[in-house]
Amino acid sequence: MANSRKRHLAKTFTWRIIGTMDTMLLAWIISGNPMTGFKIGAAEVVTKMVLYYVHERTWYKINFGLDRRAERKRRMARSQEISKNIKKQHFKIDSTERVKLMNQKPCVVWFTGLSGSGKSTMANLLEAELHESGYKTYLLDGDNVRHGLCNDLAFTDEDRIENIRRIGEVSKLFMDAGMVVLCSFVSPFAADRQSVKNLVGAENFVEVYVDCPLEECERRDVKGLYKEARAGRIKNFTGIDSPFEIPESPSIVLKTAEEDPKDLLNQLLSLVEPKINFSSDVKVQSYSSQGA
Repeated sequence: MANSRKRHLAKTFTWRIIGTMDTMLLAWIISGNPMTGFKIGAAEVVTKMVLYYVHERTWYKINFGLDRRAERKRRMARSQEISKNIKKQHFKIDSTERVKLMNQKPCVVWFTGLSGSGKSTMANLLEAELHESGYKTYLLDGDNVRHGLCNDLAFTDEDRIENIRRIGEVSKLFMDAGMVVLCSFVSPFAADRQSVKNLVGAENFVEVYVDCPLEECERRDVKGLYKEARAGRIKNFTGIDSPFEIPESPSIVLKTAEEDPKDLLNQLLSLVEPKINFSSDVKVQSYSSQGA
């Protein structure tokens, strides 16, 4: 909830005003001295406001007692009820027309791997090269979408599944617009990756497994997340207390701890560019030959 801190502060002040007035009145009645009641009330209001606020914020961060699965079922039930009144619209301009205008074949390039494995780095390099070559692309990154589209989701298994479901639907929309979509997500569950593949079509889905040992990811720890997870301050962290299901048959495997990013980028270009170019005899231009 975006205004939770303001709400907690407001509740802290209003509750303490009521509580303090009650304490002052009781202290006055018991002691017979209004000044004593005032002093006790003043001392109490500060200490209890701090304690109450800390208590509220602590419980806000704890999942205990929250049934996310029940909420998800309710949300899905509402969605199914609403969907009865929704009809798909068909317009004059369809994906075929957009693809012609874009002069490229749309697809989804899905980067999966542990946090810190190099997914965003490789996706960023690939997009830069494709963009330089005139392709129309868009990169969806796990951290970025959680600032907006998925900012209501946590990192429970249920929320991870919903996160990838939403990204799959967004990717499909981008593909319908004729774009080459690059997706960089931990996406630890094989079933979720398969669902996206089914959604956009197997022929349009390139699964890139960014393979990097956990030890190396921890050594890099670019965002400091592994340290937090090891200390118990981050729960359900992939590779620590939540599993990562290795892809059984990815389109390509990038070993970022063993090979140079330029070499890996050349491998990606060799796989992706022929897939998105209308010309059947496309010649892939290597990264190194462009002077980068």
